[in-house]
Amino acid sequence: MDTKIVKKKSKLKIVLVGLTIIVAGSLFSLYFLKQKKTYNISAEDIQMEEVTRGKFEDMLMLTAQTQSLNSSLVNVLEGGAIKEIFAEDGQILTKGQPIAQVYNPNTEFNYLNQETGIMQQISQMRSTLLELKNQEFVQDKELLQSQNDYNTALQSFNLQKRLYEAQIGKKTDYDISLQNLNYQKQRKSIVESGAFNEKRSRSSQISAVNSSISQMEKSLQILHSNKNNFLIMAPASGRLSSFNVSIGENLTTGQSIGKIDLMDGYKLVAKVDEYYINKLQNGIKGSLDNDGKQYNVVITKILPEVKDGQFSVELNFTDVKPQNLKIGMTFGVKLKLSADTQSIMVPKGNFYKETNGKWIFVVKGNKAEKRNIVLGRENPLFYEVVSGLKSSETVITSDYSDIKKYEILEIKNKK
Repeated sequence: MDTKIVKKKSKLKIVLVGLTIIVAGSLFSLYFLKQKKTYNISAEDIQMEEVTRGKFEDMLMLTAQTQSLNSSLVNVLEGGAIKEIFAEDGQILTKGQPIAQVYNPNTEFNYLNQETGIMQQISQMRSTLLELKNQEFVQDKELLQSQNDYNTALQSFNLQKRLYEAQIGKKTDYDISLQNLNYQKQRKSIVESGAFNEKRSRSSQISAVNSSISQMEKSLQILHSNKNNFLIMAPASGRLSSFNVSIGENLTTGQSIGKIDLMDGYKLVAKVDEYYINKLQNGIKGSLDNDGKQYNVVITKILPEVKDGQFSVELNFTDVKPQNLKIGMTFGVKLKLSADTQSIMVPKGNFYKETNGKWIFVVKGNKAEKRNIVLGRENPLFYEVVSGLKSSETVITSDYSDIKKYEILEIKNKK
């Protein structure tokens, strides 16, 4: 009996020890889970900036380039290989002046076949028209013949009638002349009726054939005009720009190979980061400095297509423009997006790439701790702080690539 009690007590001790180990292990793990990840970093490897409060300028700086106010694209009307080049980039051209000529043997062969086919159809239609005219001529002869035969029969009848009434002529001759007169009268009526119907039908056919010939001749003119599409000509008078092609280069139909600047004024074109695509609109004003003078500009057009993370905007001078403007000149443009405000601001830095403005390391003494923040507008120098930071606090604004997974930084100063 005593032995059984001893065994039970031993088993109970083992269970209690096991539970104690599990609880201790859990508490130990929980303790380390609650510990924030810490990283030691040298002050020389980071950049620290002070959070300030002041006038926040909601503006955007752009680099804009002058272009012609209006231009006309030089498009390829018929694809092929460049055979000759008659102009060069920057040359002043007049409307219709040749720029280049392309060669496409397959298309030219198709044009030749089409031209031959159209000319054959025109020839066949003209033969049909001639045949209809001949039919009309033959029928006119029949009409004249029937009229003449009727007149002859009428004269003969009148003569035989007078002779018969004078009892000089024979009754049989009178009857024969009367019979012939009735025959010629009916024949004349039938010929005239048939001629009227045929003439109306033939007139409709001739009109249709003439219309078809006219359409075919127009098609032939268009075909001849299309053959001229191998010669690329200036669509307007002005300066040829963005033109860079070579002999033998293959061009496709509709391809743009340059443009004609109309030289009727200048505009500014700038590339803008896609971040601002919903912030910019027509009518936003700005300014630029040139030779110590300030000139006002305004956004007149936004091209929403994003390419390589950027879209384009066009700006015009609102009043006075710089003298001696030339295509290709560059200017720094300052756009005013909204009125200035008193705001808390944090200097711009590479930290934004990793945090997207949602958190930042705030420095206190020789430590920096991760803190959630909310940023608003931005300009070339600052982010506007909506919440999470106070004026005079110090933050780390350098790159976070190596420290983003930590929550506390131990900052070691240089000895």
